[in-house]
Amino acid sequence: MARELEVHLPVGYQDANGKTHQRAVIHKMTGHEEALLFDTALSSAQLVTELIRSCLVRLGDLESVDAAMVRQLYSADRNYLLLELRRFTLGDQLLESYSCPRCGAEVTQVEDLSKIEVRRLPEGESLAGIQIQLEDGYTDREGKSHTEFELTFPRGSDEEFVAPMIEKDPLKAQDALLLRCIKRFGTLSKAALEGYGIKILRDLTLGDRRKIQAAFEDQSPGVNFRRAINCQHCGTCFEGIMDISHFFALS
Repeated sequence: MARELEVHLPVGYQDANGKTHQRAVIHKMTGHEEALLFDTALSSAQLVTELIRSCLVRLGDLESVDAAMVRQLYSADRNYLLLELRRFTLGDQLLESYSCPRCGAEVTQVEDLSKIEVRRLPEGESLAGIQIQLEDGYTDREGKSHTEFELTFPRGSDEEFVAPMIEKDPLKAQDALLLRCIKRFGTLSKAALEGYGIKILRDLTLGDRRKIQAAFEDQSPGVNFRRAINCQHCGTCFEGIMDISHFFALS
Protein backbone atom coordinates (compact mmCIF):
# COMPACT_ATOMS: atom_id res chain seq x y z
CA MET A 1 0.00 0.00 0.00
CA ALA A 2 1.27 3.48 -0.89
CA ARG A 3 2.82 5.49 1.94
CA GLU A 4 2.90 8.76 -0.02
CA LEU A 5 0.01 10.76 -1.47
CA GLU A 6 -0.10 13.74 -3.84
CA VAL A 7 -2.64 16.44 -2.92
CA HIS A 8 -3.78 19.72 -4.47
CA LEU A 9 -3.64 22.66 -2.04
CA PRO A 10 -6.61 25.07 -2.00
CA VAL A 11 -4.33 28.14 -2.33
CA GLY A 12 -0.68 27.12 -2.60
CA TYR A 13 2.72 28.45 -1.57
CA GLN A 14 4.17 31.42 -3.44
CA ASP A 15 7.95 31.34 -3.67
CA ALA A 16 10.37 34.30 -3.89
CA ASN A 17 9.97 34.40 -7.67
CA GLY A 18 6.19 34.71 -7.47
CA LYS A 19 5.49 31.15 -8.61
CA THR A 20 2.63 29.40 -6.81
CA HIS A 21 3.04 25.74 -5.86
CA GLN A 22 -0.28 23.95 -5.33
CA ARG A 23 0.83 20.34 -5.64
CA ALA A 24 2.21 18.68 -2.54
CA VAL A 25 3.20 15.16 -1.50
CA ILE A 26 2.67 13.91 2.04
CA HIS A 27 3.57 10.67 3.78
CA LYS A 28 1.55 8.78 6.35
CA MET A 29 2.08 9.77 9.96
CA THR A 30 4.46 7.57 11.94
CA GLY A 31 5.41 7.24 15.59
CA HIS A 32 7.65 10.29 15.17
CA GLU A 33 4.60 12.44 14.41
CA GLU A 34 2.58 10.73 17.12
CA ALA A 35 5.23 11.86 19.62
CA LEU A 36 4.58 15.46 18.57
CA LEU A 37 0.95 15.08 19.69
CA PHE A 38 2.21 14.57 23.26
CA ASP A 39 4.73 17.44 23.25
CA THR A 40 3.29 19.88 25.78
CA ALA A 41 5.86 22.52 24.84
CA LEU A 42 4.12 23.05 21.51
CA SER A 43 1.12 25.36 21.15
CA SER A 44 -1.73 24.10 18.98
CA ALA A 45 -0.47 26.17 16.02
CA GLN A 46 3.13 25.07 16.53
CA LEU A 47 1.95 21.48 16.60
CA VAL A 48 0.28 21.94 13.22
CA THR A 49 3.48 23.45 11.83
CA GLU A 50 5.61 20.56 13.08
CA LEU A 51 3.17 17.87 11.91
CA ILE A 52 3.04 19.32 8.41
CA ARG A 53 6.79 19.93 8.24
CA SER A 54 7.45 16.36 9.28
CA CYS A 55 4.97 14.78 6.81
CA LEU A 56 5.44 17.10 3.82
CA VAL A 57 7.69 15.24 1.37
CA ARG A 58 7.52 17.76 -1.47
CA LEU A 59 5.90 21.10 -2.20
CA GLY A 60 5.63 21.77 -5.92
CA ASP A 61 9.10 21.70 -7.47
CA LEU A 62 10.84 23.27 -4.48
CA GLU A 63 14.05 21.54 -3.45
CA SER A 64 13.23 21.38 0.26
CA VAL A 65 10.58 22.27 2.83
CA ASP A 66 11.27 23.74 6.27
CA ALA A 67 9.24 25.04 9.21
CA ALA A 68 9.56 28.66 8.04
CA MET A 69 7.82 27.77 4.76
CA VAL A 70 5.08 25.87 6.58
CA ARG A 71 4.45 28.94 8.75
CA GLN A 72 3.96 30.99 5.58
CA LEU A 73 1.30 28.63 4.25
CA TYR A 74 -2.22 30.02 4.44
CA SER A 75 -4.38 28.53 7.19
CA ALA A 76 -6.61 27.18 4.42
CA ASP A 77 -3.74 25.03 3.14
CA ARG A 78 -2.62 23.99 6.62
CA ASN A 79 -6.13 22.82 7.56
CA TYR A 80 -6.43 20.99 4.27
CA LEU A 81 -3.12 19.20 4.82
CA LEU A 82 -4.28 18.16 8.31
CA LEU A 83 -7.48 16.78 6.77
CA GLU A 84 -5.56 14.80 4.17
CA LEU A 85 -3.03 13.55 6.72
CA ARG A 86 -5.87 12.27 8.88
CA ARG A 87 -7.65 10.60 5.96
CA PHE A 88 -4.48 9.05 4.55
CA THR A 89 -3.22 7.79 7.91
CA LEU A 90 -6.36 6.77 9.82
CA GLY A 91 -9.17 6.65 7.23
CA ASP A 92 -12.27 8.69 6.40
CA GLN A 93 -14.54 7.82 9.34
CA LEU A 94 -14.42 10.18 12.33
CA LEU A 95 -16.69 10.12 15.38
CA GLU A 96 -17.31 13.78 16.24
CA SER A 97 -19.33 15.40 19.00
CA TYR A 98 -21.19 18.71 19.06
CA SER A 99 -23.05 20.63 21.77
CA CYS A 100 -26.71 21.40 21.09
CA PRO A 101 -27.31 25.16 21.53
CA ARG A 102 -30.89 24.55 22.70
CA CYS A 103 -30.73 21.74 25.25
CA GLY A 104 -26.97 21.55 25.82
CA ALA A 105 -26.81 17.83 25.12
CA GLU A 106 -23.77 16.24 23.49
CA VAL A 107 -24.62 15.12 19.97
CA THR A 108 -22.36 12.55 18.34
CA GLN A 109 -22.28 11.55 14.70
CA VAL A 110 -19.89 9.78 12.38
CA GLU A 111 -18.40 12.14 9.80
CA ASP A 112 -17.21 10.95 6.40
CA LEU A 113 -14.11 13.05 5.79
CA SER A 114 -14.08 12.18 2.09
CA LYS A 115 -17.26 14.23 1.68
CA ILE A 116 -15.97 17.41 3.35
CA GLU A 117 -16.23 20.39 0.98
CA VAL A 118 -12.90 21.93 -0.10
CA ARG A 119 -12.92 25.29 -1.89
CA ARG A 120 -9.88 25.75 -4.14
CA LEU A 121 -8.54 28.60 -6.22
CA PRO A 122 -8.30 27.82 -9.93
CA GLU A 123 -4.80 26.77 -10.99
CA GLY A 124 -2.54 29.81 -11.30
CA GLU A 125 -5.02 32.29 -9.82
CA SER A 126 -3.86 34.58 -7.02
CA LEU A 127 -5.74 34.89 -3.74
CA ALA A 128 -7.65 38.17 -3.60
CA GLY A 129 -8.62 39.92 -0.39
CA ILE A 130 -12.13 40.25 1.02
CA GLN A 131 -13.83 43.60 0.39
CA ILE A 132 -16.45 44.63 2.97
CA GLN A 133 -18.57 47.77 3.21
CA LEU A 134 -19.36 48.29 6.88
CA GLU A 135 -22.70 49.74 7.87
CA ASP A 136 -21.55 51.84 10.84
CA GLY A 137 -17.78 51.73 10.48
CA TYR A 138 -15.18 53.29 12.75
CA THR A 139 -14.83 56.96 13.70
CA ASP A 140 -11.22 57.89 14.42
CA ARG A 141 -9.85 60.44 16.89
CA GLU A 142 -10.18 63.21 14.31
CA GLY A 143 -13.85 62.40 13.79
CA LYS A 144 -13.38 60.83 10.35
CA SER A 145 -15.52 57.79 9.54
CA HIS A 146 -13.99 54.66 7.96
CA THR A 147 -16.33 52.08 6.44
CA GLU A 148 -14.30 50.36 3.67
CA PHE A 149 -12.71 47.22 5.03
CA GLU A 150 -10.35 44.81 3.25
CA LEU A 151 -9.01 41.58 4.69
CA THR A 152 -6.34 39.16 3.64
CA PHE A 153 -6.28 35.57 4.89
CA PRO A 154 -4.35 34.23 7.92
CA ARG A 155 -1.17 32.20 7.67
CA GLY A 156 0.53 29.79 10.01
CA SER A 157 2.64 32.59 11.47
CA ASP A 158 -0.57 34.41 12.44
CA GLU A 159 -1.93 31.25 14.07
CA GLU A 160 1.25 30.84 16.10
CA PHE A 161 1.10 34.48 17.23
CA VAL A 162 -2.41 34.20 18.69
CA ALA A 163 -2.18 30.60 19.95
CA PRO A 164 -1.06 31.54 23.50
CA MET A 165 -4.22 33.68 23.91
CA ILE A 166 -6.78 31.08 22.83
CA GLU A 167 -7.28 29.18 26.07
CA LYS A 168 -7.25 32.23 28.35
CA ASP A 169 -9.20 34.69 26.16
CA PRO A 170 -10.58 33.21 22.90
CA LEU A 171 -12.29 36.48 21.88
CA LYS A 172 -9.02 38.38 22.23
CA ALA A 173 -7.31 35.71 20.13
CA GLN A 174 -10.01 36.03 17.48
CA ASP A 175 -9.67 39.81 17.35
CA ALA A 176 -5.86 39.67 17.35
CA LEU A 177 -5.94 37.29 14.39
CA LEU A 178 -8.42 39.51 12.55
CA LEU A 179 -6.27 42.58 13.23
CA ARG A 180 -3.27 40.87 11.61
CA CYS A 181 -5.41 40.17 8.54
CA ILE A 182 -6.56 43.77 7.96
CA LYS A 183 -5.13 44.90 4.64
CA ARG A 184 -6.99 48.21 4.52
CA PHE A 185 -9.43 50.01 6.79
CA GLY A 186 -10.66 53.20 5.16
CA THR A 187 -7.73 55.62 4.96
CA LEU A 188 -6.14 54.60 8.27
CA SER A 189 -2.40 54.05 8.04
CA LYS A 190 -0.73 50.84 9.13
CA ALA A 191 0.86 52.74 12.02
CA ALA A 192 -2.56 53.97 13.13
CA LEU A 193 -3.99 50.45 13.02
CA GLU A 194 -1.10 49.16 15.11
CA GLY A 195 -1.59 52.02 17.54
CA TYR A 196 -5.29 51.36 17.99
CA GLY A 197 -4.73 47.60 18.34
CA ILE A 198 -7.73 45.35 18.91
CA LYS A 199 -9.58 48.33 20.42
CA ILE A 200 -10.48 49.37 16.88
CA LEU A 201 -12.33 46.08 16.45
CA ARG A 202 -13.97 46.23 19.87
CA ASP A 203 -15.31 49.72 19.03
CA LEU A 204 -17.18 48.37 16.00
CA THR A 205 -20.89 47.72 16.36
CA LEU A 206 -21.93 44.11 16.83
CA GLY A 207 -23.63 44.21 13.42
CA ASP A 208 -20.38 45.20 11.69
CA ARG A 209 -18.43 42.57 13.62
CA ARG A 210 -20.91 39.90 12.53
CA LYS A 211 -20.71 41.15 8.95
CA ILE A 212 -16.92 40.83 8.95
CA GLN A 213 -17.03 37.35 10.45
CA ALA A 214 -19.66 36.16 7.98
CA ALA A 215 -17.71 37.49 4.99
CA PHE A 216 -14.54 35.91 6.33
CA GLU A 217 -16.21 32.50 6.68
CA ASP A 218 -18.16 32.64 3.42
CA GLN A 219 -15.28 33.80 1.20
CA SER A 220 -12.39 31.87 2.68
CA PRO A 221 -10.91 29.11 0.52
CA GLY A 222 -10.05 25.75 2.03
CA VAL A 223 -11.92 23.15 4.06
CA ASN A 224 -15.49 23.86 5.12
CA PHE A 225 -15.69 22.42 8.63
CA ARG A 226 -19.27 23.60 9.18
CA ARG A 227 -21.65 20.66 9.55
CA ALA A 228 -25.45 20.34 9.64
CA ILE A 229 -26.36 18.65 12.92
CA ASN A 230 -29.65 17.21 14.16
CA CYS A 231 -29.95 16.84 17.95
CA GLN A 232 -31.23 13.37 18.82
CA HIS A 233 -32.41 14.66 22.22
CA CYS A 234 -34.61 17.67 21.41
CA GLY A 235 -34.85 17.56 17.61
CA THR A 236 -33.12 20.92 17.06
CA CYS A 237 -31.26 21.34 13.76
CA PHE A 238 -28.16 23.49 14.09
CA GLU A 239 -24.79 24.21 12.51
CA GLY A 240 -21.71 22.78 14.23
CA ILE A 241 -18.02 23.29 13.60
CA MET A 242 -15.87 20.19 13.38
CA ASP A 243 -13.10 20.23 15.99
CA ILE A 244 -9.90 19.31 14.15
CA SER A 245 -8.03 18.88 17.45
CA HIS A 246 -9.71 15.44 17.58
CA PHE A 247 -8.43 14.37 14.17
CA PHE A 248 -5.74 12.05 15.46
CA ALA A 249 -7.48 10.56 18.49
CA LEU A 250 -7.51 6.76 18.31
CA SER A 251 -11.05 6.38 19.71
